Amino acid sequence: MPAESVSTHSELGASIDELVDRAVSAINRGDPTTATALAGQVLAIDHANADAEDLLSAAPGVGGEIRRLTILFADVVDSTVLSTRVEPEIYRLVVGGYRDIVSRTVDGYEGHIGSTKGDGLLAVFGHPTAHENDVKRAVHAGLDIARGVARLSEQTHRRFGFDIAVRVGVHRGLVYLDTAQDDVYGLAANLAARLSGLAAPNSVVVSNPVAALVRNDFELEEQPAAPVKGVAGLIAHHRVDSERAERPAGVHGPLVGRHRELAQLHAHWRRAQAGALKTPGLFFCGEPGVGKSRLVAEATDLVKQSGAVVLELAGSPFHTHVGLHPVRALLERRCGITREIDPAERLRLLRAEIVARELDPNTALPALAPVLGIGPEHGYEPVEAEGRRLEQLITSTVRSYLTSCLSDAPALLVAEDLQWFDPPTLEVVEAMLNAGSGQLLVVLTSRDEKSLPNDWQLEQFDLSPLTDEEADELIGALDPTASADERAEVRRRCDGVPFYIEQVLAGLHMAPSDGTQVPDALYEPLFAQLRAGNNVVPVVEAAAVIGRNIDRSLLIAVVDLDEQEVDEVIDRLMDAGVFERTGNGGCRFRHELLREVADELAPPSVRRALHAKVADALVNAMTGDPDWPLVASHYEQGARHADAASAYQAATAAARRRGALAEARTYLTHALTQVEQCPPGPDRDHREVAPRLERGYLTATAEGAQSPVAAADFERCLQLAGTNLRDDELFATLPAVGAYYLWRSDLRRADSLLQAAQAATEHGREWFRPALAGSAGIVAWLRGEFDTAREYFEQATGLAEEYEQRIQAIWFVPHDPVALAHEHLAWYRLVQGDLTGAEVQLKRAVDRASQLGYPQKPYNHLYAIDMDIWVCAETAQYDRARELVREIADTAERYGLDYLYWQLLGATEKAMVDGLAAIAVRNRDPASLGPHIEAMTQVIEVWQALGASTYRPFYWCILGRLLIAGEQVDQARARLDTALQFAADTGVRFYDAELLRARAQTHAESNARADDLAAAREVARRQGARLFEIRASLDDFELRGEPARRHLIDAIGKIPKDSRLPELARARAVLR
Repeated sequence: MPAESVSTHSELGASIDELVDRAVSAINRGDPTTATALAGQVLAIDHANADAEDLLSAAPGVGGEIRRLTILFADVVDSTVLSTRVEPEIYRLVVGGYRDIVSRTVDGYEGHIGSTKGDGLLAVFGHPTAHENDVKRAVHAGLDIARGVARLSEQTHRRFGFDIAVRVGVHRGLVYLDTAQDDVYGLAANLAARLSGLAAPNSVVVSNPVAALVRNDFELEEQPAAPVKGVAGLIAHHRVDSERAERPAGVHGPLVGRHRELAQLHAHWRRAQAGALKTPGLFFCGEPGVGKSRLVAEATDLVKQSGAVVLELAGSPFHTHVGLHPVRALLERRCGITREIDPAERLRLLRAEIVARELDPNTALPALAPVLGIGPEHGYEPVEAEGRRLEQLITSTVRSYLTSCLSDAPALLVAEDLQWFDPPTLEVVEAMLNAGSGQLLVVLTSRDEKSLPNDWQLEQFDLSPLTDEEADELIGALDPTASADERAEVRRRCDGVPFYIEQVLAGLHMAPSDGTQVPDALYEPLFAQLRAGNNVVPVVEAAAVIGRNIDRSLLIAVVDLDEQEVDEVIDRLMDAGVFERTGNGGCRFRHELLREVADELAPPSVRRALHAKVADALVNAMTGDPDWPLVASHYEQGARHADAASAYQAATAAARRRGALAEARTYLTHALTQVEQCPPGPDRDHREVAPRLERGYLTATAEGAQSPVAAADFERCLQLAGTNLRDDELFATLPAVGAYYLWRSDLRRADSLLQAAQAATEHGREWFRPALAGSAGIVAWLRGEFDTAREYFEQATGLAEEYEQRIQAIWFVPHDPVALAHEHLAWYRLVQGDLTGAEVQLKRAVDRASQLGYPQKPYNHLYAIDMDIWVCAETAQYDRARELVREIADTAERYGLDYLYWQLLGATEKAMVDGLAAIAVRNRDPASLGPHIEAMTQVIEVWQALGASTYRPFYWCILGRLLIAGEQVDQARARLDTALQFAADTGVRFYDAELLRARAQTHAESNARADDLAAAREVARRQGARLFEIRASLDDFELRGEPARRHLIDAIGKIPKDSRLPELARARAVLR
């Protein structure tokens, strides 16, 4: 062993930090061997230690595996004393005989001598040759060594007059196996050496982990726990007295203990064949290894033997958040699509399959192509739908496709591993269950019932472990020679799990001892299957990283072997029962536990490199879009954080194309997590901007521009930008953050950011000015500067078409500047008295929204509807306003924007419209307004709690009018005073004239009323709000009569003669 190997010289009590420090020192003094040994010790204790991994990377030629090995340590009793009592030549002869005994015995049991320094010999079992019973081989070897040395002692005593004895210790645990230096490092190696010191001369002791694995094969006697040097606490150990009879390895047996399930399966299939199946689903639920897949295989065989169709949807742990992935896998199998096929050919194969199923390619192809990751640029027109509507259309087409595959005949649909199904796929399965044909049997499996909706039409079977009687039946079928004691031991250790029983009877009886993922009792028999010849380790390590289902071409791209060598290894693994064939020339691990054992082999540095190579291969080998979430996951596990972030951003784009807004935001969050793992510096800061901007944008789209979550992203971008606005993405943060401050009525900060953005357009971004003009128009509009706002809005509507795409690429405000301009120009036309002009602008806003992509299209459409509601409310069109309120809710749900913000907005506008309509009722009972006052109060309080205050004056004015009509004048005045003070404090004065006019009604004194009405009229004149001016003048005329006539005449003269405003007709009537 190396000079500072843990098995010879290291102190076990040394901390990980101390070991790392010593390894660094070894590197610095040019001793990579010692550095490797020390790093191996660290990894054996903490196999994800990054410092140790870096040290191993720094040492040239280092290669190794993380393994659970059985270690035997044999040491001569009192060898130092013996060496002083006899002549050196005799000592060498005797000790040489001892060494020969150890070497021959270890070789005989196919172990491996890993260290031959001094009189202590260390042997490992499980490397380089692995067996399903290496622990038992080690203990057998220990007993044979003790017996052999006892015989040697007798010969030595007769010949030389002294005795020689050996102590043997056997331990099993996690080690770092240095394949280049042929050595092991870690606590397990040192503990084996220390453990041997607890043995009596010419005897064998084993540690607790070993005893738990061999107690059915050897006679053990528990010894008092004892201390050993360098290990805290007492060490429990057992003396091995002798062997017990070995059990023969078992074989796979029949399906046992599932009589009820099998009976129902056969009964359901008979009913399906008769077209009389009323409960189509059979759901098998239970832990891994309990027999779910065996029942699925039974169902598949039963149906195939009848010549009927079998469709299989299988969940994947790598795709739990990717929409319709089980459907994609099914489509690829049925279409004959493999990774090497380019998108155009994929599309052709999909079209052929659709035609073969007698579906309409014009409707089915655009819906199914996105499921296969085929973009419209490869030859089809995309569906004209977005968000939730698009998702529903796709799932509906999937259902039609599955139905067409069944050919209106008895058939089986398998939905395996529902715990990994995404919601759209679950909807598909539910629809197939509800199809009601009476001919379709649906067999479902899951590890738990949480993945299953409560109202599905199925019969559920919770698969419990086998009872003792059933386990005995299975054991008897697998191994008729098993004794009663052996059967009892298997039952105790395997807890009735059929797969565990099979494996234990194959040669191993262990329980987990080190907290690793694969149960310790199954490790060696599974690992022995993996050791199917040369080059197996690199292949199974790579395959384990790829996943349970292995794409052959991907495996070849990742492994550093040629194609023929990889195929030879795959064939050997097939023969060993590690792999099994799947469709399209692929293969998969026969059991997930086999994959987990293979995954445990690679040290962290090797595993990371493999993940990165898999990701690179997925990206480079695909001619179309790869599976970006899977690529990102591999880059993430490969510690290629920047590439992982980019892949998650690509996954975001794919999710947005499917209308999956929540999924897209999740990917952006993952991208930001990966960016945070990148080295600090300008490059990381720059990488952070794009996903933050997009996440803030999508959040604002879903939850409204006032969202504090979106604001946090935008403000972080602003912080990253600093004063450097040369980069477009950093420049784009200014209007995005400005929009948030507008929603919070912080006009000063919003204006400051917009001015900074305007200044930045003077250096090559003149094309961006019309977009900024829309935001500047909002600032002016909120301030009540309506004419100035109009000028800005008209600039925004003149956005040049050639700059449109360029602006959209860096516009991270959900509100499109052109649509926003048309919406507020509608308000401008309204307050000018031009209702027809307002309606024209609203139509233009809707038309503009329809030209945008998702999610801007629904967002801007919704806001155009909202402004239309305001226009209708201001002009007493309450019935139409109510229709528009309902449209807001329907549109938001249709596009998948069913978040709190849109629900709250709909509730707010409903309370406002219903309240105004109630005020307009003649001869009303003031008490009848109570519910309307309560509703308006509640929505205002919610908006205040959310911090959104931009339109507070408008809604407070409505509430004030409700309170006045409800004869709660004092409360109304208090509300209106607060609203006017808010307007004065924030500069949000677009509704000042109406607030003053409403407050006038709260005064008992006519002079006070007249003062507020005069103030309202003056504000309206100054703002150019002719509608508000004529309203104030009407109220003044009704209050003062003739002295106010000239003001009313003047106001009428400013309104277009053909205006449809109700106030104009009323004013003309009162002047007659």
